[in-house]
Amino acid sequence: MKSKSAQTFLIYIAICLLLCNIGLLYLRQQDKNRLVRAIQSINRLESLKDKLDVSKEITVARLKYEQHHLDNTYVYIGSDNSTLIPINSVVDQPKLVLGLNQNMCRPCVEGVFANVKEFFSDFETNSNIIYIADIEQRFKNNYFNKKVVSFFQKNDFPLYEIEMPYFFILDKDITIKMLFITDKSSPELTKEYLRIISERYPSISI
Repeated sequence: MKSKSAQTFLIYIAICLLLCNIGLLYLRQQDKNRLVRAIQSINRLESLKDKLDVSKEITVARLKYEQHHLDNTYVYIGSDNSTLIPINSVVDQPKLVLGLNQNMCRPCVEGVFANVKEFFSDFETNSNIIYIADIEQRFKNNYFNKKVVSFFQKNDFPLYEIEMPYFFILDKDITIKMLFITDKSSPELTKEYLRIISERYPSISI
């Protein structure tokens, strides 16, 4: 009888220990899940902060350069920096300008060109779409199948400092209009901008 009671007691203890272990494992898993959720929340907040920082940078740049008047300084076409022409001779009618620099990620640039092709399929031969790109001299004769327009004095074109692909309209009054800076988190905005440009400036498509 005593032996049976002792056996029952030991079984009870074993069950209690098993339940305690299960409870501890459950609590540990709950803590792990809470930690994972906390890390995910932190990552979302950091991602949101990055997006807000980019949005702020874009907004500041647009406020800074929209309606900025470019002096009638000299530019050159392709890599021939010995043949200079005044900028207003390039923009005898409204031009869509695509601004780039060599620090921009290639997928970002390629994505922008894909968007341009969607609305201006002839952009490679279309003289009303020009590139202003701060890139190595050796690439300027054929950058995505088009010659680059470069300012002889880089200081004459402050938009070189923008680090994301951007667009604007430039005509003979050489004032930057409808400046749009791309945001890779909202690629649909680039398409909407190009759609508006194609409708508002039908001469660019000719």
